[in-house]
Amino acid sequence: MGINEVVDDLTKKDGKTLVFVLGQDARDKIEAGLTSCDNNLSTIEKSRHDIKVLFLNKLQYLFMFLMKLEAEKTCIYDNIVLYGLDSLVLDKDNVEIIRLLNLILSTLYKVYRLHNLNDIITEWYDNTKDTTTLDRMVDYWKFLLC
Repeated sequence: MGINEVVDDLTKKDGKTLVFVLGQDARDKIEAGLTSCDNNLSTIEKSRHDIKVLFLNKLQYLFMFLMKLEAEKTCIYDNIVLYGLDSLVLDKDNVEIIRLLNLILSTLYKVYRLHNLNDIITEWYDNTKDTTTLDRMVDYWKFLLC
């Protein structure tokens, strides 16, 4: 499923969603415009009211924002979407990136459990690259903390 389908599905559901768009490539794709198969006025209004987008270019900023969500007593969001995490992580094979990615995923699923969120969605920017390792890491933390 692509980011267009994810956004379409979220506009049909109740609840507020926070979308983290990670990296410049993912940002460019979002700013170029998402296409919606249901472009009626109520869908556009709902998406503006219930879906908030935050553009981040560094993993450290994502981690800090997730730590803030974890520390809050209540969370106004029902869903969190990570889009483009692969663009910041793939092709960078060092221990610091892997350590930070594990911290991000553990905090993300702690927020999910702590605030009883409906869903965490990770959507890759580049579906042509091998994201098997990332998928396994996401599945591991989801299994461990959910």
